[in-house]
Amino acid sequence: MPQQVGDKFVNISKVAVVMGSGEASIEHDGKVMLIDFWATWCPPCQKPMAHNQEMLVKNEGKWANVRIIGLSIDDDAPTVKAHVESKGWTKPEHYQVGNSGASDSWGISGVPHCALVNKAGEIVWRGHPASVDLEAEINKLL
Repeated sequence: MPQQVGDKFVNISKVAVVMGSGEASIEHDGKVMLIDFWATWCPPCQKPMAHNQEMLVKNEGKWANVRIIGLSIDDDAPTVKAHVESKGWTKPEHYQVGNSGASDSWGISGVPHCALVNKAGEIVWRGHPASVDLEAEINKLL
């Protein structure tokens, strides 16, 4: 069963580190987390990813307990890295899901698709990033 609102966040394993090398696991660490599934080739994904960068810049001092995590469904990490660097989206964490099974475990059938995880590790919202004021929702969770 895919991760749903009310579920505890389950670690996402074996994702490629985009702005580095190797694989990583994404684990809940007591911070508010915005998980953003996206792709470089997806026009509707570009504005939400730019907004993620803007939110982190705007709230830099205030959001020490917030992680914004971009999970690209692109075929390879170098493509994602080149795109992220060209856009200047350096503040969010970036990973490429590859064959990790992350898209399946979350039931992702289209992008963009986001989830908010509270400090207790519970998924409190899932959906299209344009359907909610993410900055306000993150601030409520702090």
